[in-house]
Amino acid sequence: MGFPLSKVSHSFLGSLTLFVPQEIAEYHNLLDEVKINAQVLRADGFRRDPFFQCLLAELPSLIPLSSPGHPIGYALFFFGYSVHTGRIVYMENLYVVSEFRGRGIGRKLLSEVAKVALAADCAEIKFTVSEWNSRVLAWYRCLGAQDKSEIDGWHCLEMDAETLHRLAGDGGHRTSCQASPSTDGVMGAQGARPEAATSAWQE
Repeated sequence: MGFPLSKVSHSFLGSLTLFVPQEIAEYHNLLDEVKINAQVLRADGFRRDPFFQCLLAELPSLIPLSSPGHPIGYALFFFGYSVHTGRIVYMENLYVVSEFRGRGIGRKLLSEVAKVALAADCAEIKFTVSEWNSRVLAWYRCLGAQDKSEIDGWHCLEMDAETLHRLAGDGGHRTSCQASPSTDGVMGAQGARPEAATSAWQE
């Protein structure tokens, strides 16, 4: 059985809310960190300049020409920029419902994200995987992904809202925090990602 893919529409927002972020957060035991809802998704994903794009995998409807099928997986991503390679895509989540894993749905979603990236002249896709998620880490490596934390020693960092307010409010004044300049004189912020735990098993 094929599983058609589609861009997220308003009619899918209710179902998407079950995935983003509730189900993926439950998978990673992060439910207490969920801060958004359907209204936030609608505002951020369906504005003139959306903050994200999302592809859905659907279980086909049993009735031809009826309402869309039931969502069983998704890939949420957005565009970014690298000072090394130019245009890039950040893939925030790639998720497939547990009973539908192992059927190539995750591979199909990832393939479509790759097509979007190439169509926009992007040089690469960046994403993060939890260290404990060894099976999906091996899956991505098998597909050709490189673990930059191992190869280049980059650390994935984040600053929460409280930190942002503190930084924005101090006017850039010096604090007790100081960093030793790197060899090229750059502080070293490189492709920082907002969330460290993203991908569930989606072979």
